[in-house]
Amino acid sequence: MFRRYPEENQSRPAWKFEYLAVPIAFINGLFFGGYMLRKMRQYVEKGPTD
Repeated sequence: MFRRYPEENQSRPAWKFEYLAVPIAFINGLFFGGYMLRKMRQYVEKGPTD
């Protein structure tokens, strides 16, 4: 993820999209985890689809 640049080339990119990998994975886990729990509850309780 982190690259060493030569000393003569000090121009590094200011932002990399790899920095967003962990936060996006965390948000996806919350979203799909909540969705899966809701669907499991609906199946077990034979409840309405909300």
